[in-house]
Amino acid sequence: MTYSLLVWEIIPEDTEFYLIPNEVLDSNEYRQYLEQAHFTYINVDEYNEGLKFLNTALASKKDGIAEEGFEEYLGCFTQYKKDNDKPLKSIITTVYLSGFNL
Repeated sequence: MTYSLLVWEIIPEDTEFYLIPNEVLDSNEYRQYLEQAHFTYINVDEYNEGLKFLNTALASKKDGIAEEGFEEYLGCFTQYKKDNDKPLKSIITTVYLSGFNL
C-alpha cells in the first residue's frame, strides 16, 4: 500500500503528520483539496476550498466545527494522524504541506 503524507504545521507551536492511504485520496475529491491547500496557511494565504476542507477534515468529530459546505468531511482525516515520536515506515508517494499560523 502507498500513502500520501500531510504535514500540518501549527505555527509556532506544533507539527502534525497524517499518513493517508492513496486509495482513500484517489477514491473521492480529497486529493484535489490537498493540492489546493498545498503550501498555503490559514491566517496567511487566501482562504481557499482546500484550506476549508483541511480545517474541517482535521477537526475533532466530537467537538470540532465544520466549515460551511464541508460538514460531511468533519474529522475524516483524524484517524490518519501519526505519532511524531515514531519513524514512518511506509511508501510515501506524495507530500503535502499546509497549516495554520496562530
